[in-house]
Amino acid sequence: MLLGTRAQAQLVVGGGYLHSIESTKNTSNNTATGNPEHLKGFYLGASYNIPLAGVLGVAPGFYMDMLFQEERYSNGASILGQIISGTATSRYTELAFNVPVNLTLTFEMGSNAKFFAYAGPVFQVGAFSRSTYHGAVQIGPIHYNEGDSYNHYDPEKGDTNLFNIYLGGGVGVQVGDIQFMVGYDHNLLDCDRLDGFVTNRNQIKGGINLAF
Repeated sequence: MLLGTRAQAQLVVGGGYLHSIESTKNTSNNTATGNPEHLKGFYLGASYNIPLAGVLGVAPGFYMDMLFQEERYSNGASILGQIISGTATSRYTELAFNVPVNLTLTFEMGSNAKFFAYAGPVFQVGAFSRSTYHGAVQIGPIHYNEGDSYNHYDPEKGDTNLFNIYLGGGVGVQVGDIQFMVGYDHNLLDCDRLDGFVTNRNQIKGGINLAF
């Protein structure tokens, strides 16, 4: 996600805005379970660009991302087939670490500017994924009181996979040592651990990087 563009190996650090869109389908009838969920946050990290030949390079990296969401639960509604009783608001926080391995293409745009594109897999491991409830609500057989929290990565009761692989890509412009870029990721593995459901996540990001 963070790319160098000079002829020699180059360290790049930066960060930016991250917007994830999750959609879940019921595998029995291949229909969506509801409207897509939107999570918003940011990413920070670094990569090391290694030239290979001509305009081609490889850029392994490491970065963290944090996502947030606030969701309202209303009495009588349903989620993943479970009826909701009561009213509450949940605040969701997610922290994950990512290792992208991108192939890069870089093209000169004059004496001090370059255009670049990248694509490759992103290997992700989750570190923290928790919802905290404000109010009292029952979702199916599970009841949450004020201040209760739910660990989505819990090995026994969690609903979210700890590991995932994304396929990512993007483009950007470097002027001097400053990069401006946008990118997109799509998961290759099911994001949830629920029987009978498949969750996909698309991520859109934009950031500013500093190349050394």
